[in-house]
Amino acid sequence: MKIHLFRKIPVAFSLCILLRASLSFTQPKNQTHISLLTGSKYELKINSSNTDSANVRVTNHKGHAIKKLTSDDFLIIRDGDTATINSCIETTTALTHDLAITFILDNSASMFHSYDSLTKYLDKFIDSLGDGFIADAIAFDNIERTRSFDGTERESLFIASSEFTQRRNELKSFWHSYDTIRTDLTPLYSAIISGLSRIRDRRKSGDSLRSEIVIVVTDGEDNGSSIGIEKLYDLVSVMPVTIYTVNFRSDMDGRLFWLAKKTRGDHYVAEDLPDLQKMLENLLKDISSSYKLYYTFPLRGPSSGR
Repeated sequence: MKIHLFRKIPVAFSLCILLRASLSFTQPKNQTHISLLTGSKYELKINSSNTDSANVRVTNHKGHAIKKLTSDDFLIIRDGDTATINSCIETTTALTHDLAITFILDNSASMFHSYDSLTKYLDKFIDSLGDGFIADAIAFDNIERTRSFDGTERESLFIASSEFTQRRNELKSFWHSYDTIRTDLTPLYSAIISGLSRIRDRRKSGDSLRSEIVIVVTDGEDNGSSIGIEKLYDLVSVMPVTIYTVNFRSDMDGRLFWLAKKTRGDHYVAEDLPDLQKMLENLLKDISSSYKLYYTFPLRGPSSGR
């Protein structure tokens, strides 16, 4: 009769074997991991990556783009191998699948001689963005002219929306359709509320991974909304949005400044049309700036076991 001797394996060792076996099945192979060597104070978002290149966006805690990074600021690893980063190129034309932009545009009577210039600047703004972004535009109206609109507490005063779209021509057609339409009042806060509501609805429907950018351009104070700035403060404090406000030739009470700061955004005052154009160009660069990384991994032959 044969006697089989069984060796007792320590419990800890058995668990280690099981854990390794489990990890071998759960850890994906050939995944490229990109990180920053500049410290945790910056946020890195990977917009796209493949075997030899990637596009990444790097921002500070306020969401502003970090400029002038080099290859030495990044670490790229795949299956234990560290890549050689051959080039690191700053760009503002890379894909923008991570961005959702809401434009709040003041087309009240006081903007009569400026609004058409603003829309031309915005044409260039969206034409300069890389593909992938989605955007909504909001304007004031005195009739229920568009397919998507919200009423206000005042008669013959409405908030019109282009609705979110990826088609640049749809956005252009919307805001240019208001080149000759002016409202007597400025329901600015109501327009911002409408924009935030559409952001909330879109995110609830599943599109919730984009960075939400709201750009507000006005030349005066709100005088047509039934809500106050305090209501906006409460709303934006619980929403994942960054608001940039631009006062054109006016900065009456600083309320838009505080609204922008509440969302880690910025507030600008443009003294004239060239100044407004320059500010929009700078804002475009800030929200679209990214890095294109090109890299190579060490070659592995048959003897390497990989």
